[in-house]
Amino acid sequence: MISIKKALVKDIEKIQRLNHEIMFQNKEFDPDIDIDFDLSDKGRKFFKEALENTDSCFYIAYDGGKMVGYGNDSKKEYLYRNKQYLEIENIGVIPEYKKKGVGTKLLRRLLNWAKEKGLERVYLNCYIKNNDALTFYKRFGFKEIDVSLEMDLYHKLEI
Repeated sequence: MISIKKALVKDIEKIQRLNHEIMFQNKEFDPDIDIDFDLSDKGRKFFKEALENTDSCFYIAYDGGKMVGYGNDSKKEYLYRNKQYLEIENIGVIPEYKKKGVGTKLLRRLLNWAKEKGLERVYLNCYIKNNDALTFYKRFGFKEIDVSLEMDLYHKLEI
């Protein structure tokens, strides 16, 4: 039985290890991911700040005592937009628990938190080649609204 619980600062080491396992899945979509970031002091600082931020929430999915996924988000203020936004920063599930409802439970918990805070819209980023994630979010009514682009500054430019 999957349960969702609010993450606490005391959970940082477990969250770091969980995220490290999950980040390997994204390496195929982004070769620049530093897969050691999660276990580093910078990673610890990142998770500590996320857990202590009162304008964000962080939840962990458990199967019994085993951590199998997490989700975190934060309230975002876009000065050029008229509505209050929630930005989903991460939803990750370990491979053997994908497509078993864990991501759905995490997303619903994050969206409920946003409603409780009076937020009106939700924004997130997703790798363009991560078809499973795109399909998952679209099932909930998310729509593509922009495209992020990047380039290597040191490749040969033909201008």
